[in-house]
Amino acid sequence: LDYHLAPLFSLGRITHVMPQIETDADALRCRIADLELQLHDLKRRLAAAGDGAAALTRPSEPAQSSRDWKWPLEAGEYKRYGRQMIMPEVQYVPYKSHLTPTTALDIFTLYDLILDCTDHPTSRYLISDAAVISGKPLVSASALRTEGQLMALNTPPTIPGTRDGGPCYRCVFPKPPPATSVLSCGEGGILGPVVGVMGVLMATEAIKIIVAGLDKCGEVESNGTEQSMTKELHSLLLYSAYSNPPFRSVRLRGKRARCDACSDKPTITKDSLTSGSLDYAVFCGVADPVNVLSKEERISAEDYAQKLTTAAKEHLLVDVREKVQFDICNIEGSINIPIAELDSVPAENIDDSIHSGLSTLRASSAPIYTVCRFGNDSQLAVQKLKALGYGHGGRRHIGDIEGGFRAWKDDVDPTWPEY
Repeated sequence: LDYHLAPLFSLGRITHVMPQIETDADALRCRIADLELQLHDLKRRLAAAGDGAAALTRPSEPAQSSRDWKWPLEAGEYKRYGRQMIMPEVQYVPYKSHLTPTTALDIFTLYDLILDCTDHPTSRYLISDAAVISGKPLVSASALRTEGQLMALNTPPTIPGTRDGGPCYRCVFPKPPPATSVLSCGEGGILGPVVGVMGVLMATEAIKIIVAGLDKCGEVESNGTEQSMTKELHSLLLYSAYSNPPFRSVRLRGKRARCDACSDKPTITKDSLTSGSLDYAVFCGVADPVNVLSKEERISAEDYAQKLTTAAKEHLLVDVREKVQFDICNIEGSINIPIAELDSVPAENIDDSIHSGLSTLRASSAPIYTVCRFGNDSQLAVQKLKALGYGHGGRRHIGDIEGGFRAWKDDVDPTWPEY
Protein backbone atom coordinates (compact mmCIF):
# COMPACT_ATOMS: atom_id res chain seq x y z
CA LEU A 1 0.00 0.00 0.00
CA ASP A 2 2.79 2.32 0.86
CA TYR A 3 4.51 1.51 -2.38
CA HIS A 4 1.47 2.39 -4.41
CA LEU A 5 0.56 5.54 -2.44
CA ALA A 6 4.01 7.15 -2.59
CA PRO A 7 3.83 8.15 -6.28
CA LEU A 8 0.36 9.51 -5.75
CA PHE A 9 1.53 11.58 -2.78
CA SER A 10 4.45 13.00 -4.74
CA LEU A 11 2.28 13.80 -7.71
CA GLY A 12 -0.22 15.60 -5.51
CA ARG A 13 2.52 17.72 -3.95
CA ILE A 14 3.84 18.73 -7.39
CA THR A 15 0.32 19.51 -8.55
CA HIS A 16 -0.11 21.68 -5.47
CA VAL A 17 3.15 23.64 -6.11
CA MET A 18 2.54 24.42 -9.84
CA PRO A 19 -0.01 27.26 -9.34
CA GLN A 20 2.43 29.10 -7.04
CA ILE A 21 5.18 28.92 -9.66
CA GLU A 22 2.87 30.29 -12.32
CA THR A 23 1.84 33.11 -10.00
CA ASP A 24 5.46 34.02 -9.36
CA ALA A 25 6.20 33.89 -13.09
CA ASP A 26 3.31 36.25 -13.86
CA ALA A 27 4.56 38.64 -11.21
CA LEU A 28 8.02 38.60 -12.77
CA ARG A 29 6.56 39.21 -16.21
CA CYS A 30 4.63 42.23 -14.91
CA ARG A 31 7.73 43.57 -13.22
CA ILE A 32 9.74 43.14 -16.39
CA ALA A 33 7.08 44.97 -18.36
CA ASP A 34 7.12 47.81 -15.84
CA LEU A 35 10.90 48.01 -16.01
CA GLU A 36 10.77 48.06 -19.80
CA LEU A 37 8.34 50.95 -19.67
CA GLN A 38 10.59 52.79 -17.24
CA LEU A 39 13.59 52.09 -19.45
CA HIS A 40 11.73 53.37 -22.49
CA ASP A 41 10.79 56.52 -20.62
CA LEU A 42 14.38 57.06 -19.49
CA LYS A 43 15.60 56.66 -23.06
CA ARG A 44 13.06 59.19 -24.25
CA ARG A 45 14.07 61.68 -21.57
CA LEU A 46 17.73 61.13 -22.36
CA ALA A 47 17.08 61.78 -26.05
CA ALA A 48 15.16 64.94 -25.19
CA ALA A 49 17.96 66.13 -22.94
CA GLY A 50 20.42 65.48 -25.73
CA ASP A 51 18.33 67.48 -28.18
CA GLY A 52 18.12 70.33 -25.68
CA ALA A 53 21.87 70.37 -25.15
CA ALA A 54 22.42 70.34 -28.90
CA ALA A 55 20.02 73.22 -29.33
CA LEU A 56 21.97 75.25 -26.77
CA THR A 57 25.22 74.65 -28.61
CA ARG A 58 23.61 75.39 -31.99
CA PRO A 59 21.30 78.38 -31.38
CA SER A 60 21.03 79.17 -35.08
CA GLU A 61 19.41 75.81 -35.86
CA PRO A 62 15.63 75.57 -35.56
CA ALA A 63 14.39 73.60 -32.60
CA GLN A 64 13.30 70.07 -33.42
CA SER A 65 10.02 68.80 -32.12
CA SER A 66 9.27 65.18 -31.34
CA ARG A 67 5.70 65.80 -32.44
CA ASP A 68 4.11 67.20 -35.55
CA TRP A 69 1.70 69.83 -34.21
CA LYS A 70 -1.55 70.33 -36.06
CA TRP A 71 -3.84 73.33 -35.93
CA PRO A 72 -6.52 73.52 -34.76
CA LEU A 73 -5.81 71.17 -31.86
CA GLU A 74 -8.12 68.35 -30.91
CA ALA A 75 -10.93 68.99 -28.46
CA GLY A 76 -9.15 67.03 -25.73
CA GLU A 77 -6.04 69.14 -26.09
CA TYR A 78 -8.02 72.36 -25.68
CA LYS A 79 -9.48 70.92 -22.50
CA ARG A 80 -6.04 69.82 -21.33
CA TYR A 81 -4.37 73.20 -21.74
CA GLY A 82 -7.46 75.13 -20.67
CA ARG A 83 -6.99 78.81 -20.00
CA GLN A 84 -3.35 78.75 -21.00
CA MET A 85 -4.40 78.41 -24.62
CA ILE A 86 -5.09 81.39 -26.84
CA MET A 87 -8.72 81.43 -27.86
CA PRO A 88 -8.87 79.81 -31.32
CA GLU A 89 -12.09 81.70 -32.14
CA VAL A 90 -10.27 85.06 -32.25
CA GLN A 91 -10.22 86.43 -35.77
CA TYR A 92 -7.78 89.08 -36.91
CA VAL A 93 -9.10 91.35 -39.69
CA PRO A 94 -6.51 93.79 -41.10
CA TYR A 95 -7.51 97.01 -42.85
CA LYS A 96 -4.75 97.94 -45.26
CA SER A 97 -5.63 101.62 -45.53
CA HIS A 98 -5.80 104.67 -43.28
CA LEU A 99 -8.93 105.32 -41.26
CA THR A 100 -10.76 108.30 -42.76
CA PRO A 101 -13.95 110.19 -41.87
CA THR A 102 -15.72 108.63 -44.85
CA THR A 103 -14.86 105.03 -43.89
CA ALA A 104 -14.78 105.10 -40.08
CA LEU A 105 -18.50 104.53 -39.49
CA ASP A 106 -18.71 101.62 -41.94
CA ILE A 107 -15.91 99.89 -40.05
CA PHE A 108 -17.04 100.69 -36.52
CA THR A 109 -20.56 99.35 -37.09
CA LEU A 110 -19.06 95.87 -37.49
CA TYR A 111 -17.74 95.82 -33.92
CA ASP A 112 -19.05 96.20 -30.37
CA LEU A 113 -16.06 97.85 -28.69
CA ILE A 114 -13.32 100.14 -30.02
CA LEU A 115 -9.75 100.34 -28.65
CA ASP A 116 -7.71 103.36 -29.71
CA CYS A 117 -3.96 102.66 -29.78
CA THR A 118 -2.94 105.50 -32.11
CA ASP A 119 -0.40 108.19 -31.26
CA HIS A 120 -1.64 111.41 -32.89
CA PRO A 121 -4.46 113.87 -32.05
CA THR A 122 -5.90 113.77 -35.58
CA SER A 123 -6.66 110.06 -35.34
CA ARG A 124 -7.81 110.28 -31.71
CA TYR A 125 -10.44 112.94 -32.42
CA LEU A 126 -11.64 111.03 -35.50
CA ILE A 127 -11.93 107.71 -33.63
CA SER A 128 -13.77 109.33 -30.74
CA ASP A 129 -16.24 111.14 -33.02
CA ALA A 130 -16.93 107.95 -34.99
CA ALA A 131 -17.41 105.96 -31.77
CA VAL A 132 -19.94 108.48 -30.46
CA ILE A 133 -21.95 108.55 -33.71
CA SER A 134 -21.91 104.75 -34.07
CA GLY A 135 -22.77 104.25 -30.39
CA LYS A 136 -19.68 102.25 -29.47
CA PRO A 137 -17.78 102.44 -26.16
CA LEU A 138 -14.15 103.41 -26.57
CA VAL A 139 -11.03 102.53 -24.60
CA SER A 140 -8.29 105.04 -25.34
CA ALA A 141 -4.66 104.72 -24.26
CA SER A 142 -1.44 106.43 -25.20
CA ALA A 143 2.22 106.10 -24.29
CA LEU A 144 5.26 108.28 -24.86
CA ARG A 145 8.77 107.90 -23.50
CA THR A 146 8.22 106.57 -19.94
CA GLU A 147 4.63 107.68 -19.40
CA GLY A 148 1.12 106.63 -20.42
CA GLN A 149 -2.53 107.42 -19.87
CA LEU A 150 -5.78 105.46 -20.13
CA MET A 151 -9.46 106.45 -20.40
CA ALA A 152 -12.74 104.63 -20.97
CA LEU A 153 -14.81 106.99 -23.13
CA ASN A 154 -18.41 107.03 -24.32
CA THR A 155 -19.26 104.51 -21.59
CA PRO A 156 -22.15 103.97 -21.58
CA PRO A 157 -22.63 105.02 -25.21
CA THR A 158 -24.27 108.34 -25.95
CA ILE A 159 -27.89 108.33 -27.05
CA PRO A 160 -28.18 110.83 -29.94
CA GLY A 161 -30.03 113.98 -28.99
CA THR A 162 -29.75 113.41 -25.24
CA ARG A 163 -27.27 114.11 -22.47
CA ASP A 164 -27.04 110.47 -21.45
CA GLY A 165 -23.82 108.50 -21.72
CA GLY A 166 -20.21 108.96 -20.74
CA PRO A 167 -17.82 111.72 -21.87
CA CYS A 168 -15.99 111.52 -25.18
CA TYR A 169 -12.47 112.57 -26.12
CA ARG A 170 -13.65 116.09 -26.98
CA CYS A 171 -15.19 116.44 -23.51
CA VAL A 172 -11.82 115.78 -21.91
CA PHE A 173 -9.75 117.70 -24.48
CA PRO A 174 -11.99 120.33 -26.15
CA LYS A 175 -9.00 121.85 -27.94
CA PRO A 176 -6.09 119.95 -29.47
CA PRO A 177 -2.55 120.65 -28.24
CA PRO A 178 -0.30 123.02 -30.21
CA ALA A 179 0.96 121.29 -33.34
CA THR A 180 4.57 122.09 -32.48
CA SER A 181 4.26 120.26 -29.15
CA VAL A 182 2.93 116.99 -30.61
CA LEU A 183 5.40 114.12 -30.81
CA SER A 184 4.64 110.67 -32.16
CA CYS A 185 6.19 107.57 -30.62
CA GLY A 186 8.68 107.49 -33.47
CA GLU A 187 9.74 111.08 -32.89
CA GLY A 188 9.70 111.25 -29.09
CA GLY A 189 10.82 107.69 -28.40
CA ILE A 190 9.19 105.22 -26.06
CA LEU A 191 10.23 102.58 -23.54
CA GLY A 192 8.95 99.18 -24.68
CA PRO A 193 7.64 97.94 -21.31
CA VAL A 194 5.57 101.12 -20.97
CA VAL A 195 3.65 100.08 -24.08
CA GLY A 196 3.16 96.65 -22.52
CA VAL A 197 1.79 98.16 -19.31
CA MET A 198 -0.71 100.32 -21.18
CA GLY A 199 -1.70 97.45 -23.45
CA VAL A 200 -2.47 95.19 -20.48
CA LEU A 201 -4.49 97.98 -18.85
CA MET A 202 -6.43 98.48 -22.08
CA ALA A 203 -7.25 94.77 -22.29
CA THR A 204 -8.37 94.77 -18.66
CA GLU A 205 -10.61 97.79 -19.20
CA ALA A 206 -12.09 96.18 -22.31
CA ILE A 207 -12.93 93.01 -20.39
CA LYS A 208 -14.57 95.07 -17.62
CA ILE A 209 -16.78 96.81 -20.16
CA ILE A 210 -17.75 93.54 -21.86
CA VAL A 211 -18.54 91.83 -18.55
CA ALA A 212 -20.61 94.75 -17.27
CA GLY A 213 -22.55 94.96 -20.52
CA LEU A 214 -21.73 97.11 -23.51
CA ASP A 215 -24.86 99.18 -22.99
CA LYS A 216 -24.21 99.71 -19.28
CA CYS A 217 -20.45 99.79 -18.77
CA GLY A 218 -20.78 100.10 -15.00
CA GLU A 219 -18.35 99.21 -12.29
CA VAL A 220 -17.54 95.51 -11.83
CA GLU A 221 -16.47 93.86 -8.60
CA SER A 222 -13.31 91.76 -8.53
CA ASN A 223 -15.46 88.61 -8.40
CA GLY A 224 -17.24 89.57 -11.61
CA THR A 225 -20.53 90.76 -10.13
CA GLU A 226 -22.01 94.08 -11.14
CA GLN A 227 -22.34 97.07 -8.89
CA SER A 228 -25.00 99.70 -9.35
CA MET A 229 -25.20 100.63 -12.99
CA THR A 230 -26.42 104.08 -12.10
CA LYS A 231 -23.08 104.93 -10.55
CA GLU A 232 -20.97 106.32 -13.40
CA LEU A 233 -17.38 107.02 -12.45
CA HIS A 234 -15.08 108.33 -15.15
CA SER A 235 -11.40 108.86 -14.59
CA LEU A 236 -8.11 109.36 -16.37
CA LEU A 237 -5.44 106.88 -15.30
CA LEU A 238 -1.90 108.25 -15.48
CA TYR A 239 1.20 106.05 -15.44
CA SER A 240 4.81 107.15 -15.03
CA ALA A 241 7.65 104.68 -14.75
CA TYR A 242 9.70 107.06 -12.59
CA SER A 243 6.95 108.28 -10.27
CA ASN A 244 6.28 106.95 -6.81
CA PRO A 245 3.65 105.60 -6.87
CA PRO A 246 3.71 104.98 -10.62
CA PHE A 247 -0.10 105.17 -11.00
CA ARG A 248 -2.36 108.15 -10.39
CA SER A 249 -6.07 108.52 -11.12
CA VAL A 250 -7.69 111.85 -12.01
CA ARG A 251 -11.46 112.18 -11.71
CA LEU A 252 -13.15 113.43 -14.88
CA ARG A 253 -16.11 115.79 -14.68
CA GLY A 254 -18.20 113.94 -17.24
CA LYS A 255 -19.85 115.12 -20.42
CA ARG A 256 -19.58 118.74 -21.49
CA ALA A 257 -22.94 120.40 -22.05
CA ARG A 258 -21.72 122.02 -25.27
CA CYS A 259 -19.56 119.24 -26.65
CA ASP A 260 -19.45 119.28 -30.45
CA ALA A 261 -19.79 115.50 -30.63
CA CYS A 262 -21.82 114.10 -27.73
CA SER A 263 -24.04 116.93 -26.45
CA ASP A 264 -27.79 116.99 -26.97
CA LYS A 265 -27.21 119.34 -29.93
CA PRO A 266 -24.02 118.08 -31.59
CA THR A 267 -22.45 119.86 -34.56
CA ILE A 268 -20.55 116.73 -35.59
CA THR A 269 -23.11 114.36 -37.09
CA LYS A 270 -23.13 111.32 -39.32
CA ASP A 271 -23.71 113.47 -42.40
CA SER A 272 -20.93 115.93 -41.60
CA LEU A 273 -18.51 113.08 -40.90
CA THR A 274 -19.21 110.95 -43.96
CA SER A 275 -19.39 113.93 -46.31
CA GLY A 276 -15.71 114.60 -45.76
CA SER A 277 -16.30 118.20 -44.73
CA LEU A 278 -14.42 117.68 -41.46
CA ASP A 279 -10.67 118.19 -41.84
CA TYR A 280 -9.01 116.83 -38.72
CA ALA A 281 -5.57 117.94 -39.87
CA VAL A 282 -6.77 121.54 -40.03
CA PHE A 283 -8.57 121.21 -36.69
CA CYS A 284 -5.43 119.91 -34.97
CA GLY A 285 -3.23 122.42 -36.78
CA VAL A 286 -0.79 119.86 -38.13
CA ALA A 287 2.49 121.63 -38.69
CA ASP A 288 3.79 121.63 -42.25
CA PRO A 289 7.40 120.49 -42.82
CA VAL A 290 9.91 123.28 -42.32
CA ASN A 291 11.02 124.83 -45.61
CA VAL A 292 12.97 127.99 -44.89
CA LEU A 293 16.25 127.43 -46.76
CA SER A 294 17.08 127.96 -50.40
CA LYS A 295 18.20 125.16 -52.68
CA GLU A 296 21.80 126.43 -52.50
CA GLU A 297 21.77 126.11 -48.71
CA ARG A 298 20.86 122.42 -48.76
CA ILE A 299 22.76 119.29 -49.71
CA SER A 300 21.38 115.80 -50.26
CA ALA A 301 22.44 112.90 -48.09
CA GLU A 302 24.09 111.22 -51.08
CA ASP A 303 26.12 114.29 -52.00
CA TYR A 304 27.24 114.76 -48.43
CA ALA A 305 28.32 111.10 -48.29
CA GLN A 306 30.54 111.82 -51.28
CA LYS A 307 32.26 114.56 -49.28
CA LEU A 308 33.11 112.02 -46.59
CA THR A 309 34.51 109.43 -49.02
CA THR A 310 36.54 111.82 -51.16
CA ALA A 311 39.29 114.29 -50.35
CA ALA A 312 36.79 117.13 -50.15
CA LYS A 313 37.38 120.50 -48.59
CA GLU A 314 37.47 120.51 -44.81
CA HIS A 315 34.11 121.20 -43.18
CA LEU A 316 32.31 120.93 -39.85
CA LEU A 317 29.16 118.87 -39.23
CA VAL A 318 26.83 120.02 -36.43
CA ASP A 319 24.33 117.43 -35.16
CA VAL A 320 21.46 119.34 -33.53
CA ARG A 321 19.63 116.33 -32.04
CA GLU A 322 19.35 115.87 -28.30
CA LYS A 323 22.37 114.25 -26.66
CA VAL A 324 20.51 111.03 -25.87
CA GLN A 325 19.81 110.58 -29.59
CA PHE A 326 23.32 111.62 -30.54
CA ASP A 327 24.72 108.95 -28.23
CA ILE A 328 22.66 106.26 -29.97
CA CYS A 329 24.22 106.91 -33.37
CA ASN A 330 26.18 109.70 -35.02
CA ILE A 331 28.52 110.42 -37.89
CA GLU A 332 32.13 110.27 -36.79
CA GLY A 333 33.62 113.69 -36.19
CA SER A 334 30.30 115.51 -35.88
CA ILE A 335 29.72 118.11 -33.15
CA ASN A 336 26.61 117.78 -31.00
CA ILE A 337 24.88 121.09 -30.25
CA PRO A 338 21.19 120.40 -29.43
CA ILE A 339 18.79 122.79 -31.13
CA ALA A 340 17.29 123.77 -27.75
CA GLU A 341 20.69 124.91 -26.48
CA LEU A 342 21.42 126.73 -29.73
CA ASP A 343 18.10 128.58 -29.56
CA SER A 344 18.89 129.71 -26.03
CA VAL A 345 21.95 131.69 -27.16
CA PRO A 346 20.97 135.40 -27.28
CA ALA A 347 21.93 137.18 -30.50
CA GLU A 348 22.86 140.39 -28.68
CA ASN A 349 25.22 138.71 -26.21
CA ILE A 350 26.97 135.83 -27.91
CA ASP A 351 28.91 133.71 -25.44
CA ASP A 352 30.70 130.76 -27.00
CA SER A 353 31.39 129.35 -23.55
CA ILE A 354 27.74 128.29 -23.31
CA HIS A 355 28.67 125.24 -25.37
CA SER A 356 32.12 123.94 -26.28
CA GLY A 357 30.89 123.22 -29.79
CA LEU A 358 30.30 126.91 -30.42
CA SER A 359 33.92 127.66 -29.61
CA THR A 360 34.95 125.05 -32.18
CA LEU A 361 32.79 126.71 -34.82
CA ARG A 362 34.17 130.13 -33.98
CA ALA A 363 37.79 128.96 -34.17
CA SER A 364 37.41 127.59 -37.71
CA SER A 365 36.52 129.14 -41.04
CA ALA A 366 35.52 125.83 -42.67
CA PRO A 367 32.00 125.42 -44.11
CA ILE A 368 29.33 124.24 -41.66
CA TYR A 369 26.65 121.64 -42.31
CA THR A 370 23.86 120.87 -39.89
CA VAL A 371 21.91 117.64 -39.57
CA CYS A 372 18.96 116.42 -37.49
CA ARG A 373 16.59 113.48 -37.56
CA PHE A 374 14.15 114.59 -40.27
CA GLY A 375 15.63 117.76 -41.76
CA ASN A 376 13.49 120.32 -39.93
CA ASP A 377 15.52 121.42 -36.91
CA SER A 378 18.67 121.49 -39.06
CA GLN A 379 17.14 124.26 -41.20
CA LEU A 380 16.31 126.32 -38.13
CA ALA A 381 19.84 125.73 -36.87
CA VAL A 382 21.27 127.14 -40.11
CA GLN A 383 19.26 130.35 -39.64
CA LYS A 384 20.29 130.60 -36.00
CA LEU A 385 24.00 130.14 -36.74
CA LYS A 386 23.85 132.83 -39.41
CA ALA A 387 22.03 135.17 -37.04
CA LEU A 388 24.77 134.61 -34.44
CA GLY A 389 27.43 135.66 -36.95
CA TYR A 390 29.04 132.29 -37.64
CA GLY A 391 28.48 132.83 -41.38
CA HIS A 392 30.95 135.72 -41.44
CA GLY A 393 28.55 137.94 -43.33
CA GLY A 394 27.89 135.38 -46.05
CA ARG A 395 31.54 134.58 -46.73
CA ARG A 396 31.25 131.22 -44.96
CA HIS A 397 28.85 128.56 -46.20
CA ILE A 398 26.32 127.23 -43.70
CA GLY A 399 23.80 124.65 -44.93
CA ASP A 400 21.98 121.52 -43.86
CA ILE A 401 21.59 117.91 -44.99
CA GLU A 402 18.17 117.65 -46.62
CA GLY A 403 15.94 115.01 -45.06
CA GLY A 404 18.28 114.47 -42.13
CA PHE A 405 19.14 111.00 -40.92
CA ARG A 406 15.94 109.56 -42.39
CA ALA A 407 17.32 110.36 -45.84
CA TRP A 408 20.74 109.10 -44.73
CA LYS A 409 19.22 105.72 -43.88
CA ASP A 410 17.16 105.57 -47.08
CA ASP A 411 19.82 106.73 -49.53
CA VAL A 412 23.22 106.09 -47.95
CA ASP A 413 23.35 103.61 -45.07
CA PRO A 414 20.45 101.13 -44.68
CA THR A 415 22.02 99.85 -41.45
CA TRP A 416 21.63 103.22 -39.75
CA PRO A 417 19.69 102.64 -36.48
CA GLU A 418 16.03 103.58 -36.50
CA TYR A 419 14.82 104.54 -33.06
